[in-house]
Amino acid sequence: MSLRQFEYALAVAEKGSVTAAAEALRVAQPSVSQQMHGLERELGVELFARTPTGLVPTAVGRAFLRDAEAAVSAARRTRATARAGAEELVG
Repeated sequence: MSLRQFEYALAVAEKGSVTAAAEALRVAQPSVSQQMHGLERELGVELFARTPTGLVPTAVGRAFLRDAEAAVSAARRTRATARAGAEELVG
């Protein structure tokens, strides 16, 4: 699993479709599809139910997304902390 996969899964959940998530992330749609299929294959679970109106997180998917959101938020905080420290060293 990678942070990118977490970000993609969160975008898919928010947008309800791979195409809309790809547009929001400014990446190609096949990239998002491949990452989601790879993540589901690696985990051995279905994170999203494919419905006529779009993708909806499964019960397992909702639990996964909560943890993915925490991981992405922690990574962003860590990145911000590191950058702030680098700026102090330069200044």
